[in-house]
Amino acid sequence: MKGFTLIEMLVSVAIFSIVMTMALGALLALSVADRKAETLKSGIDNLTFALDSMSRAIRTGQNYHCGSGGVATTPQDCYVSGVGDNYLSFLASNGVQTYYQLDTAQDVTSQCGQTVLPYGCIERKQGAAGTWIPITSPDIVVLSSGYLFKVVGAQPFSTGDNIQPKVVITVGATVPVSATQNTAVHMQTSVTQRIYDQ
Repeated sequence: MKGFTLIEMLVSVAIFSIVMTMALGALLALSVADRKAETLKSGIDNLTFALDSMSRAIRTGQNYHCGSGGVATTPQDCYVSGVGDNYLSFLASNGVQTYYQLDTAQDVTSQCGQTVLPYGCIERKQGAAGTWIPITSPDIVVLSSGYLFKVVGAQPFSTGDNIQPKVVITVGATVPVSATQNTAVHMQTSVTQRIYDQ
């Protein structure tokens, strides 16, 4: 009667162990990659939702005022040599003055809910006496590099600018994909005022 020798059994078990270790390592790597991809997708979805929400409101609004200087209800461009601003105000379609800003401060006035540097979120306020409310998730850090808004043609046609108002929104952010790793995300969209400028 023939059987396996002890050496043959040990070699078989060793080969099986090596193959299983490699397979398990590949499986764990795939699992980590899947979690990172899911986290990144969730962050991008949140930024996309915020961008879409702003775009819809801005598109149907009028009297765009870019920049925190001047009177918020007076149309004002902020696209000089490609430079914009992190603050936008406009009259929404429901007749309420609406404000958007990039908040990068970590103080008692900040609503971002972030506790680790760097800080940054996009906030919205409705009405001059309203409260700033973040429209991006606390785990997504909206960066202050560049400018959030660029506005051209805010003045009515009657003033001689002859340009239909347009807002360019540029968002740069970092999205956490693991406890120690972030991924940079950049998005941009252009919004033209739906109401014909007069």
